[in-house]
Amino acid sequence: MKNNLPYQQFVVLGTARTGSTMLWSFLNSHPDILCLRGVYGSTNKINFGKFYNELPEEYHSSELIKLRNERPIEFLENYVWKEYSKPFKAVGFKYFYDHDRHLSNKEELISYFKSSKSIKFLHLKRENLLASLFSYKRALAQQQWTRANTNFKTSITIQECKEYFQRILYNQKRFDELFAGRTLQISYDNLLNSIEQTLINILDFIGVKAIPLTTETNKNTETKLSDCITNYTELKTHFKSTDYAKYFNE
Repeated sequence: MKNNLPYQQFVVLGTARTGSTMLWSFLNSHPDILCLRGVYGSTNKINFGKFYNELPEEYHSSELIKLRNERPIEFLENYVWKEYSKPFKAVGFKYFYDHDRHLSNKEELISYFKSSKSIKFLHLKRENLLASLFSYKRALAQQQWTRANTNFKTSITIQECKEYFQRILYNQKRFDELFAGRTLQISYDNLLNSIEQTLINILDFIGVKAIPLTTETNKNTETKLSDCITNYTELKTHFKSTDYAKYFNE
């Protein structure tokens, strides 16, 4: 771990449909912050962010993807948490729970995160996991991750719900325990409805001066889950006596 870097290293932790792109956009509007996209997430490219096309050819190469997958720490220290010509105060990237899926050794990066005590984590969580599951299915069906079709409808199986709820809750608990003492919990609802205070808390946590931030993303107009999920009543009935009943509150 490079300990002499002049900025705070951070990770935006979570899963899809929890407000990570909105937060990424807010953070990048601060002149002292660089927040990259999910550099470990994509299969055929390394998503450095909106300036990807302006980067040198090296950053687009298959050799770099191979390096990332086989030697993720070397990639991280040479292409992400490196020396920059601009004097950033904080540099980070998005990391979802399953972003180890391309790595040859799936424990190596997490072990690095765990042992490197200077890294801070912004853990995004969405209170209603049914809402995040529906949002994910809609985005996947449309192949559109920033603008929602409010007329989209779908069914979700009981098994699909159960597996998703279990997986997300397991990962939330696992990563909170792994990085205890250096994680800031960020509520999706607070990011939408208490934006100013939430951003102040985040900037304070990563040691950056608070200034007004802006985002290029727009809040999607959400419709009722009971109108969008065609078998909502069936699901609500099935889960009514379980710990997941709170996600069916319409």
